[in-house]
Amino acid sequence: MKLHCFTLFVSITSFFLIHPTVTAQNKGFNMYAVSIGPGIASSSSATAKTGSSMNFDIAASIDKHIISFYFNAGLDLNKGGPAETFTEFNLTYGRKWSLGQKFVLEGHTGVGYFTYDIDTNNFSLFIDSPKGTIGFPIRAKLLLYPVEKFGIGLNPNLNLNSLETAYSLNLMLQYNFD
Repeated sequence: MKLHCFTLFVSITSFFLIHPTVTAQNKGFNMYAVSIGPGIASSSSATAKTGSSMNFDIAASIDKHIISFYFNAGLDLNKGGPAETFTEFNLTYGRKWSLGQKFVLEGHTGVGYFTYDIDTNNFSLFIDSPKGTIGFPIRAKLLLYPVEKFGIGLNPNLNLNSLETAYSLNLMLQYNFD
């Protein structure tokens, strides 16, 4: 399953990178941005502690609408307890609002695939037999643009699903193509 998720991720990322050059005459569809960010994560699990997270997204815009493929992963190493991991692959819809000349707020929601695993032996950081389900991500980006195409900011994330609600707060670095 892990290989299938990675293949899907590479395929969708490739589509977003190649599609705009193939359809350059289409004025409505444009590459919007790519962003990456390290952060902290937790979950609604009774044993959850604050751990680390990493996310990545690549987005296209169609007029004022943002369509984004978004990946987020979190790792929670509990001292003396089980290691908890989650991953999510999401397709989200979003909008952006300008807050003055240098600040932008983006809001996104969508649907995706969420996996969650607890390694009770703490011997391996690899997901052995994760449980997977459909997840519903809700996220925001508050970005400061010190220069025209490069933004830095905060990205709170929430994934509602039937396994464990996952939370993360990431420091985002975003490059805008438009």
